[in-house]
Amino acid sequence: MGYNKVGTRCVGNACRFSLCEGKLLFSELKKHMTTGPLHAAYLVTGEDAFLASDAVARFRALAEPMPDFNLSELTAPESAAPIIEACESLPLGGDKRVVIVRQCKADLSPLMGYLSDPCPSTVLVFCAEKPESNYTKILGKLTVVDCAKLDTKTVLSWIAVKSKTFGASVKENAARLLIDYCAGDMSRVSAELQKLCAFRYGGVIEEADVVALTAPTLDFKIFALSEAVALRQSQKAAAVLKNMLESGVSPLLLLGMLYGHFRRLLYVSITPGYERMPADLGVKEYAVRKAKEQASRFTPVKLKKICDSLQEADYEVKSGKMNDKTALELAVFKALSA
Repeated sequence: MGYNKVGTRCVGNACRFSLCEGKLLFSELKKHMTTGPLHAAYLVTGEDAFLASDAVARFRALAEPMPDFNLSELTAPESAAPIIEACESLPLGGDKRVVIVRQCKADLSPLMGYLSDPCPSTVLVFCAEKPESNYTKILGKLTVVDCAKLDTKTVLSWIAVKSKTFGASVKENAARLLIDYCAGDMSRVSAELQKLCAFRYGGVIEEADVVALTAPTLDFKIFALSEAVALRQSQKAAAVLKNMLESGVSPLLLLGMLYGHFRRLLYVSITPGYERMPADLGVKEYAVRKAKEQASRFTPVKLKKICDSLQEADYEVKSGKMNDKTALELAVFKALSA
């Protein structure tokens, strides 16, 4: 057995799969798996659990029609040995054997030998939202399936198609609002869409339906308040703030969240091209994308003033000079006039 010039493993005259490592977006995975060739090993990673689950389900389907014999799922293996053993087993009653590995913190360097000459009938799939350092040595042998949150255009297309299978259709402004309410999380978008389609079965989902039936995340409310501040819409800012306070969230917690939000806006405003921003800020890529969109509505000077005002309000509360609700309302008022 050997390899041809493009890195495809050949057995006899048949090329079984490619060993070329690389990166696939989740949206490219279906086409990759149907047109082939399949790769020897993959890493499903990214912040959107819904997409990651869907990707794993696609790989799991390769073990049909006899998954009892052709599918091995290993959780937190203590070493690379059981992974290698599972990969070297031959399929029974099917073309492919699939090995899925989750929560792996073991030393994976022994896998280098296997991955240099893998079993042509096995597809190895690692799953990790953020792979740890034990993946470093083998990462070059893995094809990464990126399950980061999808861009708005892709989710809008998904909603348009999926809503029809649920028996309704969705206006674009309603779909956009649903995405924002769910902070782009596909698990929540899917669940809320099913609920909305059941409510408007056979009809059209309007923006008012989303407002009435979908509870926005607290992050969305923070963004909405920030947007009102950017546009100097005092009445809207007051309404959003009132809604947040009535939801039972501590004013002091809201102060901290607002400070973190505006500090993030300031950071992305003064370092727009920095690639490690999500890791440095400890947030998801989606949050950074939204922050970049909103930061463009402010000047860095105004963002600095707002951050200083929120920090001052936090000190006033913790030093006992002002109650938390008053300090929060005053900070928002200062932000509007900054």
